[in-house]
Amino acid sequence: MSKADAFKQRQIQYTFFGIALGALGGTSNFLPFFKIDWYPWANFAIPVYTAVITYAIIRHQLMEIEVVIKRATVFAGLFAFVYGVVAIFTVLGQGVFQTLLGWPVWTAMIPSILIITLTLRPLENWLIDVTEKYLFQKKYDYRELMRLFTGEVLTIFDYNQVTRNTVEALNNIIKLESCAVILKDEATSSFKMVTGIGVREAGIEFGSEDPIIHYLRTSQSHLHINSDLKGAPAIRTLQQDFKRLNSAICIPIIFRKELVGFLSLGAKKSGDAYNQDDIDILMSLARTEAIAISNARLFEKLSATQAEAAQNEKMAVVGTLAAGINHEICNPLGIVRGQCEMFLLNYRDGIYGQIPDKQVIEQVMVIFGKIIKETDRATAITKRLSNFAKPNKAFKMTEVDVPRELGEVLAILEHEMKIGNIEVENRIPEDFPQILADRRQIQEVIFNIMRNAVQAMEGSGRIVVAGSRNGTRATVTIADTGQGISPDKIGLIFNPFFTTKDPGKGTGLGLFIVKQIVERNEGSISVASEIGKGTQFTLTFNLAHRETAPELTHA
Repeated sequence: MSKADAFKQRQIQYTFFGIALGALGGTSNFLPFFKIDWYPWANFAIPVYTAVITYAIIRHQLMEIEVVIKRATVFAGLFAFVYGVVAIFTVLGQGVFQTLLGWPVWTAMIPSILIITLTLRPLENWLIDVTEKYLFQKKYDYRELMRLFTGEVLTIFDYNQVTRNTVEALNNIIKLESCAVILKDEATSSFKMVTGIGVREAGIEFGSEDPIIHYLRTSQSHLHINSDLKGAPAIRTLQQDFKRLNSAICIPIIFRKELVGFLSLGAKKSGDAYNQDDIDILMSLARTEAIAISNARLFEKLSATQAEAAQNEKMAVVGTLAAGINHEICNPLGIVRGQCEMFLLNYRDGIYGQIPDKQVIEQVMVIFGKIIKETDRATAITKRLSNFAKPNKAFKMTEVDVPRELGEVLAILEHEMKIGNIEVENRIPEDFPQILADRRQIQEVIFNIMRNAVQAMEGSGRIVVAGSRNGTRATVTIADTGQGISPDKIGLIFNPFFTTKDPGKGTGLGLFIVKQIVERNEGSISVASEIGKGTQFTLTFNLAHRETAPELTHA
């Protein structure tokens, strides 16, 4: 039997018990009519009946007594107002309107009718508001609470933000002395407080077999400090746990019949106890909370998986580029070595002994200059590759100079494009505005699209990069003269593990990751392609400075 059914059963039991007492007391008054000489002692059961029904009303919400009181208060206020207005204008009608103005008595009542008509509805609303404010402070708007959970908490995918919004919503709407979210740590299986307000201890943690966790897991129902602790095993431990949490009631968070945590709610600031309506709505909200937490955790795992996949894809690319870049590094090192060897051979053969020292020093200075230039070139290449290979630890939206990031990518791909006889035409205007995005991630997006373009062109080809601006958005297009993508495949290229490359030459994660990165940076990506003519990717991002600028295009 659920707690709701048990609650209703207690209501029925008290009602029938009270009725039985009242009937017993009342029927004893009729005994004399049947010539039974017995004093009606059972009359004393009638006050007991009243007490039982009163207790059932107050303790077990037998009747909507609050509605009765509210309506009675509003009705009394309206009656007093109407009666007062009529009485005042009756007196005025007799003493002023009729005597001074010569109006008949019934005409003097017209202003009172007009005032009552215009003010009755606003007065009723005001009385309702006052009644709820001063007599029923414990009442809160269930609809507002549900709206917050379904419209805000359920749609958030940040794990910490879900718990913070939950605590704030419950605390602000119900007006609680304390509120906390305790969730299961998947690594340790212990239950830790994630977010809390008004809790007496910081960093509260429960073991998986602690009494409070055991009760919530086995019963999968709420645990109330006043009623549910009675007779429970380890009652002292439970009482201590409630004291640490400054809690009055604990609501389990259940997902797929597994306890993933619980909500700890302190006493209401109004001083009123939690009733069955409160428990029903809180249990429903806990189910919503379970879904929100599950979604947030799943999203975190997916983000981590995507980040790992992106890094693996990047490292695979770095490995492929390493051989080509090795040639680019060996060239400047070979020049340095050749210059040094030439100088040493000339010195050994005594050539420098035949020329003035000043000329020797000048030749040495020229050699040193070439050495510095070539080592700087090799350092720049390795630095670009190293920066590209590093994992992006922190996502940070900042001002990004697209032409600069394009230059970095072209430097990394320079050798591969030389071998493939691929020409790059940069049509991005010099005054192209900065975009708002993560710099490292934008570089990764450009690199992936450019490298795909290089691989799509066999023998030779051309890549055209252009930029345009319209209002508060900037667009970058990257077009190649490659083989193109067939119409039946173009809708699949952003799907994970889909690739148009030969087996073993691609993981199918490149463009999938590109799309995820673009959308994370509040941008959009689209593709257009034609077999035999090439493919064009269009990237659109927000400007770093959102003021509307005149349209700028450069084809």
